Amino acid sequence: MITRLSDVKLKDIRGVIFDLDGTLAHSNPDFSGLRRELGIDSGTDILAHVNSLSEGEVRNKAFEIVHEYERQSSLNASWIDGAKELIEYLQAKSLPLAILTRNMPEAAQITINKLGIDIALVLTRDDAQPKPHPEGIELICQQWQLEPADILYVGDYLFDLQTAQNAGSRCALYCPETIPDYALDADMLVACYHRFIEAWAVGD
Repeated sequence: MITRLSDVKLKDIRGVIFDLDGTLAHSNPDFSGLRRELGIDSGTDILAHVNSLSEGEVRNKAFEIVHEYERQSSLNASWIDGAKELIEYLQAKSLPLAILTRNMPEAAQITINKLGIDIALVLTRDDAQPKPHPEGIELICQQWQLEPADILYVGDYLFDLQTAQNAGSRCALYCPETIPDYALDADMLVACYHRFIEAWAVGD
């Protein structure tokens, strides 16, 4: 099912950008374990923490830890139910598709190759400032020659919602189980991609 929280109409969407981990693929790193290994509190932005470290051995070691967690999770990636069918449906509608992820390029490519995700335009944290900065969406919109307001960003976490808001795009938040407090700021909540396809088919 989908829960509509704004007046956005799917028939008006002209391009779709997906998050990767937790949105298209079961490939999220063990963030709790990663934070424990880095010695930071729950809820701390991992990338912001590592980037705040002084240049040198400590910072390099922290990045190595993050990279290994990302790589291992990508090696074990699997499709989220209905995500492959959603991509195929949107491609059949000739909508441009892209992926915008906070992941590093190597891990993102491992996931994409392992699952055979047929989306050519992929931006990682090496290509644009990491979410929730809107630069990634802005760069994709420039390439598509579309306005951010015509784009739907599909993600599963607060940073995804904030990125869409910062760019002036629409946001569909994938939350198949628990609905987080911040979800109320999304344009729509998606609990099942198969129902999402059905909603799109009827032009809601």
